[in-house]
Amino acid sequence: MALATAGDYYYTTVGLLLTLLGTLLAALKTILTHRIQKGRSPALHPIDLLLRMSPLACVQSLLYSFFFDEPRGLIEFMSTLTTAARVSLALKLAFNGAIAFGLNYVSFAANKKTSPLTMTVAANIKQCLSIVLGIWVFHLHVEWMNACGILVALGGGAWYAYIEIGDKARRQQLLETGSGISKLSEKESV
Repeated sequence: MALATAGDYYYTTVGLLLTLLGTLLAALKTILTHRIQKGRSPALHPIDLLLRMSPLACVQSLLYSFFFDEPRGLIEFMSTLTTAARVSLALKLAFNGAIAFGLNYVSFAANKKTSPLTMTVAANIKQCLSIVLGIWVFHLHVEWMNACGILVALGGGAWYAYIEIGDKARRQQLLETGSGISKLSEKESV
């Protein structure tokens, strides 16, 4: 992924630190949600997990917004809008919230059925496909190093999927063979 996104970056120290923190928190979220959903005897449904996590995320977002003095800017911005523009903005925000809810639900449901590593590989593939879509839609120019990085990441994702499918087939075969042996041993003991 580093090769796929390599290029001229301009950043601030705060932006870099927030990006690194966001990456760390995203990885931690993936691991923790998998453990929360798989580690409990009655596994949590993704809606239950959202119900428990959303209030905490809301409080965290409000604290960050006050820390960076965003409410003042929001009040100033809202005072410049007409009533029709406010309604339009509210509808757009509601639509954005519905999409975010759907994304979180699908992410938690997928995390429950797979592993954190699979989720990370899927995220890298998503990034590569976003770059490819950007090339196609916006006619972006990429260097040969970026193209190689995209191909390596996509190839690595395909290789990982191939290995996962093989492992699942082997596990299924062992389960079938193991259950066949246990059924045979039960018949012999009777």
